[in-house]
Amino acid sequence: MNEYLTLSEASELIGKSKETLRRWDREGKLSAVREPMSNYRVYKREQVETLFADFIVQNIDSTFSNFVEPDKQYSVLELFAGAGGLAIGMEKVGIKCVALNEIDKWACQTLRKNRPNWNVLEGDIKSYNFSKYYNKVDVVTGGFPCQAFSYAGKKLGLADARGTLFYEFARVVKEVNPPICIGENVRGLLSHENGKTLQGMISILDEIGYKVMPVQVLKAIHLRVPQKRERLILVGIR
Repeated sequence: MNEYLTLSEASELIGKSKETLRRWDREGKLSAVREPMSNYRVYKREQVETLFADFIVQNIDSTFSNFVEPDKQYSVLELFAGAGGLAIGMEKVGIKCVALNEIDKWACQTLRKNRPNWNVLEGDIKSYNFSKYYNKVDVVTGGFPCQAFSYAGKKLGLADARGTLFYEFARVVKEVNPPICIGENVRGLLSHENGKTLQGMISILDEIGYKVMPVQVLKAIHLRVPQKRERLILVGIR
C-alpha cells in the first residue's frame, strides 16, 4: 500500500472536496508534504487515516459473505416505511416483505415504483387492522416518530401511550404477534426526557410480551453505508 495519498485520493477517502483540503493545508489543519520521489505535494496516508478514522470505511474483501441459506422463508411487516430503506435492508438478507404501511403519498409512489411487487398500504396507520397477519409474520419493523409520553400519575403502560405513534407500533406488534420486533429511531431517544421515554417504550414492549435486548446505536458508516448517520435500534424478542 502506498505510503502517500494524492490530493484526489485523500479527497475521495475522507469525503471532502479538494478545495477544502487545500484550505486546510493553508490553515495548517492537515498539512501536505513533498513526496520524496516526485516532489508533488501529497498527504501521509497514516496521518489521514488516523485523523479521519471515524469517516473512513475500510475496504472489505468483496468475496466475503456471511449469507446462509435459510431453513424457511422469513417475512417482515414494515410500519412507517418511508421510501423503503429499512425494508430494502431486510430484502437484501433474504427476508420477504409481506406489506408496508406509509402515510406519505410521495413515499408510497416511490415504494410502488421501485418494488411493484410490494403490498403498499397507503394511509394513516390508525385506520389499519393487521390481525390477518397474526402468527404469520416473523418480524415487525418500524421507524416510528419519537413522541413524548405524559408521565404524571402514569404507569408507563400501553394505554398511557395512546395517541402516540409508538402506541401504534406496539399495537400492531400485539396484533401480529411476531417472534421479533425491531424499532428504529434517532440517537436522541437515549436522552429524551432523561431516558424516561425510552424506558417507557421498553416497559410497554415488556407488557405485551417482548424482552428488549440491550439498546444499540449503530453508525451507518461502520456498515459500509456512505453516511455519517446514527440510529438507535430497539430489538424485542417474544
